[in-house]
Amino acid sequence: MFSAFNSARSVVTLFHSPTSSASRRTLQLLKKHMESSKRKVFDLDVTEGPPTKDQLKTMLNYAGEQKVSSIVPGATSLSEATLILQSGGADKLLHPIVVDWVNGKAVLGDDEIGLKQLVQNLEK
Repeated sequence: MFSAFNSARSVVTLFHSPTSSASRRTLQLLKKHMESSKRKVFDLDVTEGPPTKDQLKTMLNYAGEQKVSSIVPGATSLSEATLILQSGGADKLLHPIVVDWVNGKAVLGDDEIGLKQLVQNLEK
């Protein structure tokens, strides 16, 4: 009866910047994993825009509130980060950021080990 819940795919969002070599590598790794996987375990959403205030709040819940300046350099709080993003758009955001919304995980920056762990956890 509940087997449908077990087969639900996660949604993974990549906050991406095509000008960032780290972001391009991350996109390649995610695509490579999707192609090599025996079954599709996640849907990939690639966005070049900044996160909404709610998305940013959720990312900080996953990564830790103290990481706000890692996500939005110069910010010391969610409200500051939101204002910075509203005034400067995606250019003010650390790239890449990978978020697994279903499992509550976020990988910040060029963290290849963290990205591999996130993808491996999706396989379970």
